[in-house]
Amino acid sequence: MSEILGALFKYLVMLLGVSAVVAIAYSAYGHGKVGDSIADLTQLTGQVKNLYNGNPYTTLTNTVVVSGKLAPPAMISGTTLINRWGGAVTVSVNASNAAQYDVAEANVPADACAQFIGAFASAASGLKINGATQTLPLDPGNAVTACNLTANTLIFTFG
Repeated sequence: MSEILGALFKYLVMLLGVSAVVAIAYSAYGHGKVGDSIADLTQLTGQVKNLYNGNPYTTLTNTVVVSGKLAPPAMISGTTLINRWGGAVTVSVNASNAAQYDVAEANVPADACAQFIGAFASAASGLKINGATQTLPLDPGNAVTACNLTANTLIFTFG
């Protein structure tokens, strides 16, 4: 019984932590698309972490995320994932390390890109902007420079 209560307490603490991050991100970035996108990705990453709970991410796919309702409803469009800018979101095991996973976000506008990146600078262990690997922590000015397309593609590595 104490093991069950301990596990429940652990998940409650994790959920409170994710909720706090979402609340902070919402207040820091407003209720626009950037703030909503930050909240969406925060919820998604929290749910993935809770589901896999230290296990390798070898089976992680968009199908698992959609079927398991790991993403907020605003991100789920039928059997696919989309972001607030209408871009495809792809969740997959990291190709070189099964203890990590990647979230690719397409169609991120230049004016939102650096703010979006900044919200996950400390949580991500890797970042690619438009295919170019970035050194973390990424300086905000360098993020603005790298987000030079009208529609940018970001790949965050978590784990």
